Amino acid sequence: MRCFKLLLLSGTLCLPPALAPAQECRPGALGTARTLEVPFTQGPVGRASYRRALPLERGEVVLTFDDGPLPRRTHAVLDALKAECVKATFFVVGRMVAQFPDTLRRTAAEGHTIATHTWSHLYLNRVRSPEVRRDQINGGLEAARAVLAEGEPALSPFFRFPGLGHGPALDRAAMAQGLVPFSVDVDGDDWKTITPAALLRRVLTRLDAAGRGIVLLHDIQPRTVAILPDLLRQLKVRGYRIVHVVPAQGDTRAALAALNPAQGKRIRLALDRLGARMAALRVAARPPEKPAGAAPAIFAEDGPLLLRAGLFEEAAEAPPAREQGRSGEAVRVVLVADAALPPGAAPRAGWSGFVELGPVPQPAGFRPVAEMGRPPAR
Repeated sequence: MRCFKLLLLSGTLCLPPALAPAQECRPGALGTARTLEVPFTQGPVGRASYRRALPLERGEVVLTFDDGPLPRRTHAVLDALKAECVKATFFVVGRMVAQFPDTLRRTAAEGHTIATHTWSHLYLNRVRSPEVRRDQINGGLEAARAVLAEGEPALSPFFRFPGLGHGPALDRAAMAQGLVPFSVDVDGDDWKTITPAALLRRVLTRLDAAGRGIVLLHDIQPRTVAILPDLLRQLKVRGYRIVHVVPAQGDTRAALAALNPAQGKRIRLALDRLGARMAALRVAARPPEKPAGAAPAIFAEDGPLLLRAGLFEEAAEAPPAREQGRSGEAVRVVLVADAALPPGAAPRAGWSGFVELGPVPQPAGFRPVAEMGRPPAR
């Protein structure tokens, strides 16, 4: 695999090629029976918390997964869903998105709906501060918006309270931000200590009793990863049909327009870093302009690029003084030599040298790049 390197502050990225296109459904797959548009005017849904349910027929199921993304486990869940041509909804945690944006990008690219689940999974019904509540609700949506492309159809205004802990004031606050609170009809309780076999029986028993509805599982739980292929097969055997929920046109845009940026120092720092990281990716992925007749640009043959997860993992327990950047600082991106070139070989035409995003921080914040070879003089 061809690999280019970027030196971003003190980290090195390996940018792999774009994800392969989705394959066609295999014969006999469970599939997705229909797509259901859920407008903002539908209001909060899910019988575990609200009296209002989605307009589902008997035997129709909406699969939802909370608390990711977490690379190995979320990828296993995505693989299982892909094998059965099933679309689901992922209620992602902002802090996890900031650490593992590639996994979110894959989830969106494969056609699943992206919803949010606060910034760090705080139980908001136990939080008194309106500012903390607001930052938690908005921080999760900000993180998802930073990673997904502008106008990404997978991004939705659907929102789930951690622990399903809500109340009238919290529901009003979420809806004031243009979000649609989602509860559940069938809770797998897969976060509890239970064997995979017992979990499978529990989910199917509860679903059979309900007859239809929103099913809650967690893509970060190993027992859920273990049972998902069998669960999907059992749903088909028992005659259940998968419904994929999507937002109404314009609702996501309205929620983003109403978004109040998070102000908490740690959340703001992590979001600023994530924004700079994604901006650097988009700069690197954009072919540089070149005069007529010039050789192809160095990135032209490799297509869209993806970041390796974990470069800007937030150190939650580290004191602020140890952080390398401050909120609002711009980032300088340094492109260094193509790792695939033989030692001593000159880079090809189209090498783009330095890319600067706004004011450059102090030089002391960068590692020397001499060992990797300096960009050629322009």
